[in-house]
Amino acid sequence: MILETSIDTERLRFAARCAGRGELILLLHGITAGAAVWDPVIEDLARDFRVVAVDQRGHGRSEHPESGYAAQDYVADVGALLEVLGPARALVGHSLGSRNAILAAAAFPERVGAVVAVDYAAGIEPEVFENLRRARTAPVPPLRSEDAVRDSIRSRSALLPAEAVERRLRHLYELSDGEWRTLASSAAIGATLEVVDVDLVPALRESAVPTLLVRGAQSPFLSEAAFAFSRGLREDLEAVEIPCADHFVPEEQPGALLAEIRRFLGA
Repeated sequence: MILETSIDTERLRFAARCAGRGELILLLHGITAGAAVWDPVIEDLARDFRVVAVDQRGHGRSEHPESGYAAQDYVADVGALLEVLGPARALVGHSLGSRNAILAAAAFPERVGAVVAVDYAAGIEPEVFENLRRARTAPVPPLRSEDAVRDSIRSRSALLPAEAVERRLRHLYELSDGEWRTLASSAAIGATLEVVDVDLVPALRESAVPTLLVRGAQSPFLSEAAFAFSRGLREDLEAVEIPCADHFVPEEQPGALLAEIRRFLGA
């Protein structure tokens, strides 16, 4: 059973979803998402690990500070969480969470046993981030029904299964004054996107923390070229592609991702 809780750190209070016992696996979601997108992964890994997924700063029901959305702020949050939770057998991140996991492992190698970075690595083309910023500023009609929310979620990917769409609806949105709104702070998302594209080459090349890079085989975000470039930064980097998935690998193909995580951690 997944427990909803909160974790107080010296920096912020984080909403979290937890299950299991044993070595810690800390899950970090992508931008605009929240801890609940990891539920299928939590339920499986909790058979063997203590699994904690957090809403990152500015997202979900964690605190939404007015400022502090640079990479170093997110990384410091991971450090503060590990101070409270203890060292992690692995940091598993998706998208923005992957960036933060890679940087946190480089910053705190004594507290991180391994990294699984899903659909975010070095060498992502600048136009990918520019497209994200442009999409963020495009006008969006009000979401006045649950079906409108579902349509909005599906517009991000046709590969998202129905249960993932429902999970996002139930956990990442709330009804306010007749309109469905995301729990993620719009200001926080905008501030994050302004400085999201940091150079991951030094962290990937110089870190000794075992790292698995995962790409959705149909991802429009992490291109084949960027994936190959990242793979070549270190001889011991592992890299796999997940078929029938685009950017949202943890929600579209949780079983295939779990198989790779378990294989990697077992090795």
